[in-house]
Amino acid sequence: MVYAHLKGKRDADFNAFMAEYAPYEAGSTAAPVFDTPAFQTLMECWRESAGEDILPDGSRLPLSKLAPWMPDMSKLTVEGPFNIRYRLVGTRACERLGMDPTGQNLYDMMDPSIRDTIARSFAEMVTRPCGFYGRYENVNTAGRRSAIQSLYLPLKPLPDGTPKIIGMHAPGEMIDYGSPAESASIATAITDFTWIDLGFGAPC
Repeated sequence: MVYAHLKGKRDADFNAFMAEYAPYEAGSTAAPVFDTPAFQTLMECWRESAGEDILPDGSRLPLSKLAPWMPDMSKLTVEGPFNIRYRLVGTRACERLGMDPTGQNLYDMMDPSIRDTIARSFAEMVTRPCGFYGRYENVNTAGRRSAIQSLYLPLKPLPDGTPKIIGMHAPGEMIDYGSPAESASIATAITDFTWIDLGFGAPC
């Protein structure tokens, strides 16, 4: 079976993007162990749903097992190198951000110093494919800076080949307060990043 995400939208612009930007440099593991039960459950559900397939269909993830953490989950589509669109964001995740980012471009919400690298990392995730886990800092609309951790895994693409991603997020400690803003800021600092090898290697 041929998967659209493995071919990607590899036109000249996409190839130029992949050549110009490097993914985040970090270690990798094929057997991640998380101290957050929600992440461990999502990883197990992902592998169980994928079975002998390359990627699981998002609609076939066992929601009964994930139900306690669905308010902390998100779904995204990668619609272009710099267009990582939120398609669904859980209520607790929205509360922490102080806004509902559904429909917005994650790239536009990230710090300019890191967003090109992270956009390249998302492209790597859906074309290789692989996953990644990170600890980082967000600033919500009230100016509250907090630690957070996330696990991102690729899903089977939409029928038109648009790559899909599922994310699980867990809050950490509050760090400080700044000025309120109209939009939350994502990944203003990254404190940990690990690639997850799903059987196709990892960038680093």
